[in-house]
Amino acid sequence: MASFLSEDWMAELAEAAALLPERPGLDGVVRFAVSKTPHGKVQFRLVVADGRVTEVITGRDGDQDATVTWAYPEAVAQFRGELDPDGAFMSGRCKVEGDYALYVFGLRPVFGSTEWAGLLADLAGRSTFDEA
Repeated sequence: MASFLSEDWMAELAEAAALLPERPGLDGVVRFAVSKTPHGKVQFRLVVADGRVTEVITGRDGDQDATVTWAYPEAVAQFRGELDPDGAFMSGRCKVEGDYALYVFGLRPVFGSTEWAGLLADLAGRSTFDEA
């Protein structure tokens, strides 16, 4: 079992996300920044091309359309499927910088899909969530 946000977890996320269904024309890059994790501050980018996550790139460097910032407990809840991203944003539990509309609306067919929810549920079942 991989520790949430570890390099092994990122590799498992990339492998699973590559199997998402194609959705032509849905493209974008979203950086996730998670603070106060057991692994320190973790940042990674998901590159979406035609509705598929084609790359998971760790680190801060590189271009992105939007950056989503979470504190560790909220990130755990969101990636476990226990926290709705829209509700988290509206209540201030996460922040979105950059192209908010692309992340929230444009990529919703990807990140709001039943396939994405299933991917996260499967990955959460194979992950450990350490105390920060």
